[in-house]
Amino acid sequence: MSRELHLTAGPITPQLVRLCIPLLCANVLQQLYNIINSLVVTHYIGDNAFAALGVAESVMNLFIYVITGACMGASVLIAKFFGEKNFPRLRRQLYVSAVLMGGCTLGAVVLGQLFLIPLLRLIQTPEGLMADVSAYLRIILVGMLFTFTYNYLASTLRAVGDTKAALFFLLLSLGYNLASAWLLVAVLDMGIRGTALATASAQLLSSALCFLYIRKRRSFLAIHREDMKMERGLIRLTSSYAAVSALQQSSLYLGKLMIQSAVNGISLVGTAPISAFTAATRVENFIQAFGSSGCEAIAIFVAQNRGAGQKDRMLRGFARGATLVISGGILFSVLMHLFAVPLSTLFLERGGEALALSASYLQVVSWFYYLSFTGHSFVGWYRGEGRMNITFLGTTMQIMVRVVGTYLLVDALGLDAVALSTGLGWVVIVLFQVVVFFLERKGIWPKPAPHLS
Repeated sequence: MSRELHLTAGPITPQLVRLCIPLLCANVLQQLYNIINSLVVTHYIGDNAFAALGVAESVMNLFIYVITGACMGASVLIAKFFGEKNFPRLRRQLYVSAVLMGGCTLGAVVLGQLFLIPLLRLIQTPEGLMADVSAYLRIILVGMLFTFTYNYLASTLRAVGDTKAALFFLLLSLGYNLASAWLLVAVLDMGIRGTALATASAQLLSSALCFLYIRKRRSFLAIHREDMKMERGLIRLTSSYAAVSALQQSSLYLGKLMIQSAVNGISLVGTAPISAFTAATRVENFIQAFGSSGCEAIAIFVAQNRGAGQKDRMLRGFARGATLVISGGILFSVLMHLFAVPLSTLFLERGGEALALSASYLQVVSWFYYLSFTGHSFVGWYRGEGRMNITFLGTTMQIMVRVVGTYLLVDALGLDAVALSTGLGWVVIVLFQVVVFFLERKGIWPKPAPHLS
């Protein structure tokens, strides 16, 4: 086992940077999955298919972020047990997580297939897009089983500080996704179904590679028969951590579905707002990958040092990580404002209504973007501490502001209402996080994080 996997000793800033860079690359590559699909669909199928892809991904992301949220929650426990060097309990935790979260994923896939059309009607999907959206999602939902497997294994590797392996496998699967999407859409003319098949099979490839790597190179993570115990204490801990983290992510994306519904509602006479929102969201998600990476790096660092009982090192790591992340947020705020039009033209034709709407959205939201990165820093701290309830409360408050603001302002401001409400949501969550942080330092609230023994 490599000594460099441990984050409980040594210089903090270089460790955070070494931890963050592979996480960043992995998050960027994850966004490239969607970007590749968008470019292939736009070039070979057309604008209506691009709009359909945007609606489909608003539903797909609900599943993805619940899965990743649950995996991130469980990985906090993995990182803590790794910091304690309690490997037998770590493996039992991995088994419990696989059974609980894998079963929930399977159930969600079945329910998604059964209620897909009612869900699409609920978010006001235009009839002209319904066939393409449903065809895409039928395939993607089956692929969610592979998405869970990859995220479960990759988050496990990251929790023990091994961020490079999952990145390499993701890179291979991205190359496969690019080649297969081109083959299925451009050569075999399978339309939007081809992009879905390419994405689902790429997730299968990346999860298989992660599994084989763990068996061969990280044997201390490999689950054996003696580890296959549904231990009551670990069931309770896993359910608590994973469920609250998944609820946090699901509340965020249920809110985004409601926002997508509002955008769909202003697109009854044309698909320009949907296309604009889809393009702007592509840009946002790509930039958010930087903040999410910093969040995950801080969470892993804090959780490992929490397991080792090093409270001062936890705080120093958070302070240095937050400085790096927020500095990046300020830079991206400026760049997004200055280059809103060129960024939008990556996905939209010049001179069209959709391009103007997308650029306006990005310029409005850019004024608040550094606050999003500030929020990511605090989420990393609270997640690493095991305070999933704080991240859930903050996210719920944020999405409530975004949804209510969007519906109140959309008639007057159109798509810009979404951007302004998003920014106001970030103001609220950062204020909440800062207040809780200082109350915690004073010992006022919340109560000490629960003991994990």
